[in-house]
Order: sequence, then C-alpha cells, then structure tokens
Amino acid sequence: MYNKLKHIEGVNLLPREVVGPALVGSVEYFKGEKSTYHGSLVATTHRLFMNLEDHDMVCVEEISFKDITRVTVEDLLMVGHILHLWQNDKLLVSIKSISEGKLDKFLEFYYKYRTQHAEAAERNEALA
Repeated sequence: MYNKLKHIEGVNLLPREVVGPALVGSVEYFKGEKSTYHGSLVATTHRLFMNLEDHDMVCVEEISFKDITRVTVEDLLMVGHILHLWQNDKLLVSIKSISEGKLDKFLEFYYKYRTQHAEAAERNEALA
C-alpha cells in the first residue's frame, strides 16, 4: 500500500504538469470534523493531491495551490516533523511521521512551483 500512496493513479494531469515528491505518513484531514488516515501528500507542478487509505482503497483528493495560504512545520520530540497546510485561519491538512530528507525535498518543490503558479495567475489577471 505504501507505493500506491506515493503515486496518483487515475488522475488526468494537465499539459506539462509533472509529478514531484510525496510525503507518506499519518494524515489528519479537517473537512467538517477531523479524521485521521494513513495517507500521503503528492506534489505536482500545478497542485497537491492527498491520498487517503480507507479500507484497503486509496481515495484521491485535489488541493489547489490557491486554497493554501500558509504552510507551517512543527518539530516535536516524540513525533518528529508535522506539516500543516492552512487556508487563512483554518487548518486543512496535517501530516506527521515523515522523514526529514523527504520533507525538505517536498517543501522545496512546493515553494518553487507554488511561486511560479502564483506569478502566472497574476500575469493572466493583468492581461484580462
């Protein structure tokens, strides 16, 4: 199941969209009420995907870059790193039990393409 969580299956990628690094761990998902799953966050050059394992099935949900207003990382002694994705003051997703090296690669990829995506959106708005 670990390998299935690192990939996004059944998703149509946009033209020139590339799949980047994934974080696999314990995902706390805050839609309505908090739910905890074994899952992953998979970054692409245009958006993030959240894979959640539920009864030996993997459910995939898209998270748009524009929906994420803040990213924070906590480092807890007994738990390790926890990545939090926020929309304004609302916590969207947290993922914990991830390795340090993968977190660094994930964040580097995310910030690079999030910035490029935001700059392209601003250019398109200016032209409209």
